[in-house]
Amino acid sequence: MPLTDDLLETLIREADPASTPIGLEPTAADWARLRLMLEDATQTSPAGSARRGTIGDRVATLRRSARASRPLRIALRAAWAVPALAAVLAIGLAIAPLTAAPAYAITPPALVAQPITQTADEVLATSIAALQAAPERTATRDALVVRWAMRDDGKPDPVIVPEWQEWVWDADGTGHLESRTGAPYSVTKDGTIVPPAGEAPKEGSPLPGTGHHSSNLFFAEPPSDAAGLRAYIEDRVGPSGSADALAIWGVVSSIRDSWALSPAQQAAALQLVRDAGGVSVLGSVTDRLGRPGIALKIASTKRPQFTATLVLDTSTHEIIAADTIYAGGSTMKLKVAPGSVIEYKAWLSH
Repeated sequence: MPLTDDLLETLIREADPASTPIGLEPTAADWARLRLMLEDATQTSPAGSARRGTIGDRVATLRRSARASRPLRIALRAAWAVPALAAVLAIGLAIAPLTAAPAYAITPPALVAQPITQTADEVLATSIAALQAAPERTATRDALVVRWAMRDDGKPDPVIVPEWQEWVWDADGTGHLESRTGAPYSVTKDGTIVPPAGEAPKEGSPLPGTGHHSSNLFFAEPPSDAAGLRAYIEDRVGPSGSADALAIWGVVSSIRDSWALSPAQQAAALQLVRDAGGVSVLGSVTDRLGRPGIALKIASTKRPQFTATLVLDTSTHEIIAADTIYAGGSTMKLKVAPGSVIEYKAWLSH
């Protein structure tokens, strides 16, 4: 299923957010606050006392609580799509009373990149080589994704609610998505991250799903070489020869949502993105889970209204996070300012 303009419009129709000023950046205090809350207890959740400790401890707790809840049978969407509705990543916040009633943005602040000397080709070449040389690790079908996406019902909402999502698979290829809320937060117009500005679910609340599926496009394990991965994609979603880097990345992102990929598989994915062209370097960043990384910008010749920000871990070079950015010029009902984050997601290690 090639990603056509009609399909893209279907994916993000109904989006009707309020305008967000350009150039908002979170402060160092904002990011420190987020990292602190990922390490500390969350007092606003009934399960808060169980989530003290490291990020790994919190991930393990969320896995256990999700599996203990009632499974939600839902359909996995076809994967030939840019990350323009793949939504994204959890942020914890300290909850403190507001002393004023500021104006709120409805999108998160963008990641702030610091310039580096390497080009995109150099970053990708180094990352691909490092991943190919990394110790072998078996891929598993239990990827844990933290995500947020701009709401698509046409109603602006200043409360941002990230979701923790994990696909759980059965032997016959069917599965269910276990999904719970992360810590909700809001962003003021000056870019400050604050407690929720309105009604918000408690952290850890189960989220409803719709439907169920009997099979999955990516049930078989993806190959660990670029040629094999290209054939794997073409067999499932259509020819990729004319696909640009953003479309290729959209498929890789969807595969990554289902699979905790091995380093070699991630190297193959980066090769496909690199070979499609349209990749530039943004610089070093700290992602929304406090992890250091290098950010690459993925552009599209066919859909210049959107770009993706791909984050590679500084040490391991693995794919750890991605944002979708509205670049402007859409004829649809997107009313956010160019440069706004319309979705984000991160993948967590086991």
